[in-house]
Amino acid sequence: MDTTTLEQLGLSKREAKAYLALLELGTSTVGSIVKKTGIPSSKIYEVLDRLMEKSLVSYVTIKHTKHFQAAEPEQIIHYYDERKAQFLEILPGLKEKSKQAEDRQTVELYEGKQAVFNSIYNLVRQAKKGDEYLSFSFGEEHEDPDINRFYANLTWRRVEQGLKMRVLSNDPPRHILFRYGKDIVRRIKVRFTKFVYPQGIVIVGNKLVVVNWKDKPTTIVITSHTITAQFRQFFYELYKQAKP
Repeated sequence: MDTTTLEQLGLSKREAKAYLALLELGTSTVGSIVKKTGIPSSKIYEVLDRLMEKSLVSYVTIKHTKHFQAAEPEQIIHYYDERKAQFLEILPGLKEKSKQAEDRQTVELYEGKQAVFNSIYNLVRQAKKGDEYLSFSFGEEHEDPDINRFYANLTWRRVEQGLKMRVLSNDPPRHILFRYGKDIVRRIKVRFTKFVYPQGIVIVGNKLVVVNWKDKPTTIVITSHTITAQFRQFFYELYKQAKP
C-alpha cells in the first residue's frame, strides 16, 4: 500500500512503512519488520519509538523479546485530531505574528529605467483581482519612447489583472483619449482637476510607489498600511472634487 496519505497526515516515510507492515504482519519481532520494510536495523527501533509516542504501535515482551503490534487504524484519526487541537491552540499566536509582518513598514529604492519598470510591474503582478489601483497621473507625455511603451503595456496588464483603476489627471480629456485610446479610457475611471497634486504616485494595497523620471529614473516603494491609508484618503478627497 502506498505511504503517501499517511505521510500527508504527519508520519515520516519510514514510520508509514513500519505501521503498514505491522498491520499486515500482525504481532511481529523487529527482524520481521526489517525484512518486510527494508528499514535498516540500526534505525528500526528509532522508527518504532516514534510510532509508540504517537500511540500507533505498542509491544509485549515474550521470552525477553519485544513483539510489536500496530494500533487499530482509527487511532490515526485520534492522532490527527490531537495534532489539529494542538495547532488550534497556537493559531492565535501565529495570526498575531502574521499581522505584525503585515504591519511592518519598509522602504525600497530602485534606480535606473529598467529597475523602475520592474518595480512597477511587480506592484501590478502582486495585486489581486479587484484591488484598487489609484494613480496621481503625470501631466504630460514622456519624451522617452521606452517609457511611453512601458505605460501602454502596463495599462493593459492592469486591465488583464482585473484591477479597479482610478486616475487623477491635470491633462485635458482629449489628451488622455489621444494618449490611451477609447478601449483603455473606457476601463479607467479618470477624473480631471486643476489642483496641483504630487505626480507620479501610485497606491495599491499597502504599497505606495513614487516615480521620478527626470534626471536618473528612480522609484521609491513604501510598504505601510498607515501611509497608504493617508494617501488613499487624500486621493479620494481630490477625486470627489474632480470632474469626470
